[in-house]
Amino acid sequence: MRTQERPLKVLLVEDDADIAAGIGDYLGVHGLEVDFAYTAAQARSRLQAQAFDLVVLDVNLPDQDGLSLCRSLKREHGLRAPVLFLTARGALEDKLGAFDSGAVDYVVKPFAPAELLARARAIVAHVPASGGVGLRAGAYELDLSGHLLRRGDATLPLHATGFALLRRLMEASPGCVPREELCALLWEDGPPGSDPLRMHVYQLRQQLVRRFGEPLIGTVRGVGYRFVAEAPGDAAA
Repeated sequence: MRTQERPLKVLLVEDDADIAAGIGDYLGVHGLEVDFAYTAAQARSRLQAQAFDLVVLDVNLPDQDGLSLCRSLKREHGLRAPVLFLTARGALEDKLGAFDSGAVDYVVKPFAPAELLARARAIVAHVPASGGVGLRAGAYELDLSGHLLRRGDATLPLHATGFALLRRLMEASPGCVPREELCALLWEDGPPGSDPLRMHVYQLRQQLVRRFGEPLIGTVRGVGYRFVAEAPGDAAA
């Protein structure tokens, strides 16, 4: 059971601004912190910026349907926050599709706000502390809001440069990222000094070896670097 030490943080993804405002007002009055997204793209941006305890998601969004958004966030981006669908679709196949996409609950409009509040509190009380979107490669997950690299129970806090490098390499994994692209990512006006990228990669490798026992960053001679990770089942304990 989860002990509440702070207000529940909810991301409400609803394209109807009036409906979103009404839900947000009700939940806010009852002690929840509500942030809003009106499109799938906005939802992704909010989840990358911070962690939420619960995502309340509509099926009908202007740029992507909620089912595919939920599926993508859960299976490809490692979203740990539970998802509750709030939608006008009440057919059994719609509900089954939502649960298949990764949702834990489903509320059909019209609904009583008190019921939504009760369901939200019950869901969060019975799940582990949640988080935002994570980027996965092999056995590793990069926490995009907490700037942590994780493998199992082992975590490594990352400074800004290391985080930026790992994020781009993991996004491209198993492919290679050219040196020029990484330099442009870190230094818009060109890299200072003789070869600062090599120095940053070296320092990051040392941190990775100390924490996880492997450097994780491979050199592709004459091209750039790539993230080299074991498959989850092959990772060391």
